[in-house]
Amino acid sequence: MRSGDLRTRSAALDLERLVRARGDYAHVSVRPRAGHLNVEVTHSEGERIIVARATPIGPDGFGLSFRRHTGQWEPMPISGTLQEIAEGLTTCLAPYLDRTNLA
Repeated sequence: MRSGDLRTRSAALDLERLVRARGDYAHVSVRPRAGHLNVEVTHSEGERIIVARATPIGPDGFGLSFRRHTGQWEPMPISGTLQEIAEGLTTCLAPYLDRTNLA
């Protein structure tokens, strides 16, 4: 396994931990894919939906994008450390992560 793959996997675990620490987000997971950190929610039926992704920008920074219903990515004006990405996810995208909104 390449060192970049290990860094991405480690960053995914860190972001998942940071998001879950911010509230009732046990149903939110982060998976590395193609260099991005995909943020998924699991519906009550077990279906996983990707709602956002964090893309590396620089050695320690990430940029956040929202996945539109069309499947296209919409960049958001949120970037920074994984801590700042977790904060952006749980504030700006809170309705998409809220367990009560998942049918």
